[in-house]
Amino acid sequence: MGFDEDHKQVELERANPNKNQSWAHVANNSKNMITFLDLCGHEKYLKTTMFGLVGLMPDYAMIVVGANMGVSRMTKEHLGITLALKIPIFIVITKIDIAPKPVYEETLKTLKKILNGQYANKRAMVMKDKEDTSICAKGISAGLCPIFSISNVTGEGTE
Repeated sequence: MGFDEDHKQVELERANPNKNQSWAHVANNSKNMITFLDLCGHEKYLKTTMFGLVGLMPDYAMIVVGANMGVSRMTKEHLGITLALKIPIFIVITKIDIAPKPVYEETLKTLKKILNGQYANKRAMVMKDKEDTSICAKGISAGLCPIFSISNVTGEGTE
């Protein structure tokens, strides 16, 4: 995604059938660029995830956790990898609309315990409003780890 000097997204030229030229349009007209990498969460594709994290050197890693599923072994594995590579991370807990409250709370408690622990040495901060987000944006590289709780169905937490 590209953004111009007014922080507005540079849109693709939809009429252009050539994707490479559309991408060139975005790149040439953007002051700031953001690249999203969607890496695999399944154990079967761990090598692909490792390649993406090591080879593409992302500035940040977003780890997505289903509120109804809890913290899985692979979630812990991905946290460990990103921490070992010293990639600043943030957590997004999804599906809060379908998770029973005790399951969601246990998921949050487990994440905080891992992040605040001796190995991770992060300060987990649950995002409640835009002010929290602003604080974390300034401190994410210094050890803050924002945790967002969202529902894509109800829109809760997506603002």
